[in-house]
Amino acid sequence: MRTSVETLGEVLGARPNRVLALHLGSGASACAMIDGKSIATSMGLTALDGLPMATRCGDLDPGVVLHLIKDRAMPVEEVSDLLYTKSGLLGVSGISGDTKTLLESPAQEAKEAIDLYCYRIASQCGSLAVDMKGFDAIVFSGGVGENAPAIRSRIIQHLDWLGPTLDDAANEANAEVLSPKGASVPVVRVVADEERIIARECASLL
Repeated sequence: MRTSVETLGEVLGARPNRVLALHLGSGASACAMIDGKSIATSMGLTALDGLPMATRCGDLDPGVVLHLIKDRAMPVEEVSDLLYTKSGLLGVSGISGDTKTLLESPAQEAKEAIDLYCYRIASQCGSLAVDMKGFDAIVFSGGVGENAPAIRSRIIQHLDWLGPTLDDAANEANAEVLSPKGASVPVVRVVADEERIIARECASLL
């Protein structure tokens, strides 16, 4: 199994020009890349911004923070704890921040949390598609992106009007290429190796 989006050309035979990369784990982010270079991302100044995560809120109306501090009289430390450790999938479901637990739960709150999670990710994909004027491939990585076929399927269902499709058998098997052969917009699963990339970048500076 390849360890980086850099090897996408090896997987598909040629590296697509416009790539939408989804790193989905306890933290989550989406990145638009043209010719191998990032041009836009869901991330902001802090790890709170962007996609909803296991316990972090993702995109949030700044007025919510003002409301909590001004109208609810919550200390800043409590607001910070709420947004970082009690929001996201955990906050919406009230059950867990783990997608596997939520997918296996019969509770309506678990279903609503997963539905919102997948919808918000797909919505961010739409925004990044505007930045690239479309995309030629989608890459899933991270603990959820690599190991949760149901999550990948729901996200792609939201985006199918833009071209991507899944081969159900390949998706369930967590194959490297998740889309049908000859798909106009390939969908690929790539194992993330963040430590290796960080070490390599540090070595290049030294």
